[in-house]
Amino acid sequence: MTNLSRAAVLILAVLLGVCGCKRSSIKEAPITGRASDGAITMTPRWQEGKRFIFRVESVTSSQVPRKNTAQIIQTETSLGQDLAFSVTNVAPDGSRVLQMEILAVQMETGRDDGITTSFDSGNKVMQVEDTPIIQRLRKFVGLKLQFHLSPSNKVTRVDGIRELSDRQSGGNAGRGAAAGVIGRYFNQQFYRDLVEMGMLPKTPVKIGDTWAVDRPANSGASGNPFPAVFTYTFRGWQQRDGANCARLEFVGEFKPATARTNDSAVGQIVRAAVQPKLKEGSITGQSWYSPEHTLAVETIYNQSITAKSTSVRRVRSPKTGTNSVEIVEMDDDTNAPPPVATTTTTTTSHQTTSIKLLEVEPLQP
Repeated sequence: MTNLSRAAVLILAVLLGVCGCKRSSIKEAPITGRASDGAITMTPRWQEGKRFIFRVESVTSSQVPRKNTAQIIQTETSLGQDLAFSVTNVAPDGSRVLQMEILAVQMETGRDDGITTSFDSGNKVMQVEDTPIIQRLRKFVGLKLQFHLSPSNKVTRVDGIRELSDRQSGGNAGRGAAAGVIGRYFNQQFYRDLVEMGMLPKTPVKIGDTWAVDRPANSGASGNPFPAVFTYTFRGWQQRDGANCARLEFVGEFKPATARTNDSAVGQIVRAAVQPKLKEGSITGQSWYSPEHTLAVETIYNQSITAKSTSVRRVRSPKTGTNSVEIVEMDDDTNAPPPVATTTTTTTSHQTTSIKLLEVEPLQP
């Protein structure tokens, strides 16, 4: 690991520590409360007249076989983004419009022992190569989305999606692990989940109560989500950055993808080749809800996944010409798909994501 890489890891560790992420070397405040205590409501509500600054940090490390060899490549991608949220309009029924703005973006990618990309939108001194990935990251800064929220904090409409799509694509979008991370953390669904905070219970709960939430989970390096069910437990009360918060702990269980029965035999093979198949995986984490802010002020996800993906090339019958091509006979009475040439790759990835409220300030007129 280079000195710059070591420094980046140290800085990230310090930032995560400041954000309150659990570390064995940091003693956490005790969890208090009893199961006999009264039930509480954790309905999320974005308060008007305030500007909420959230920090999203993600580190994704993967082990991928090098193409056409058995050699394993170790890759790591670190991503950060600072987001500002403010309520711009409140209706008499409690519905409201919440504006989100991307204030800053950072990314560092590495392979084996070297750094391949380093970018910080707030650093005007550092010179970086203007790669397709860097071009995409630059375009995200300043992006604004407007979320129309129901009285229960459900998103009913999102304005600005076309601009998000334009900044997400356009030109050479880049490939590889970094492009996959960008696709997962700069999209409507990710921001929608952050705004809705759907992991919070829909009814009052007591300490020790559990509830389940079905939703997709990020799949690490592949970029495609896997369906999962998350089980949340209200563990008790814990001091977090000076505030008394309800601590939630959760585990996620991946669910097998439902097969599409109306696909042709060829379609089923091609679909299976494109979508990675989960071999094993685990998700754990914690979330802290602040009654003062009526929001989840910090959430940490730890996720490990081993997945198999298969590339497929269909064997076609030869056309008239001089090239010699092997012809594979098919039985017309069977529903078997045409023969294919496939290549299977197994990828192991670990992903840690922290979403933390950094600051609450009065909204300037």
